[in-house]
Amino acid sequence: NKNSIKIIGDNTDMQVQAYFQYDSKKSGGVTISHLRFGKNQIKASYYVTKADFVACHSASYMEKFDIVQDIKPGGTFLLNCSWNMQELEEHLPAAAKRYLAQNNIHMYTCDATHKAIELGMGNRSNTILQAAFFKLSGIIPIEDAVKYMKAAIVKSYSKKGQKIVDMNSAAVDRGVDAAVKINVPESWKT
Repeated sequence: NKNSIKIIGDNTDMQVQAYFQYDSKKSGGVTISHLRFGKNQIKASYYVTKADFVACHSASYMEKFDIVQDIKPGGTFLLNCSWNMQELEEHLPAAAKRYLAQNNIHMYTCDATHKAIELGMGNRSNTILQAAFFKLSGIIPIEDAVKYMKAAIVKSYSKKGQKIVDMNSAAVDRGVDAAVKINVPESWKT
């Protein structure tokens, strides 16, 4: 998300701001990213409480946190999971399903973890999810976003070797079309 806000700030005329909430345990802890950007100057510092776009990078968090309630009506929700529609019915909390349906949230899933494993990246799915974010949000034309993400990858990972650069570059390509639209059932309202 630090790369995403940097890409938006460096390559658009938008004003940007980012705040990150970190869990006390660094590795494997929860991080909540608050990214703000828009045409108007950002004068105040605050956490985002009603977002146009929310992504949940670990499906297990759906049971632990009220994630979808932070999405504006008509906003977009991206969930990293391998669940099909029946499994979404089983695993999503009732309150989350109700909120998604009652607020006309555009829901997408992305099996980024398995795609990362296939690419040899272990469970490091962030690059795939970043590409999905840029595709779904439309903030930057996707062709440009891909170019900027790959340039950031070279800058960040070139010291670790070409193999790491290539894996992350492939992750961008996989992430662009990885999100699957979920038609939120009317039945979730109740």
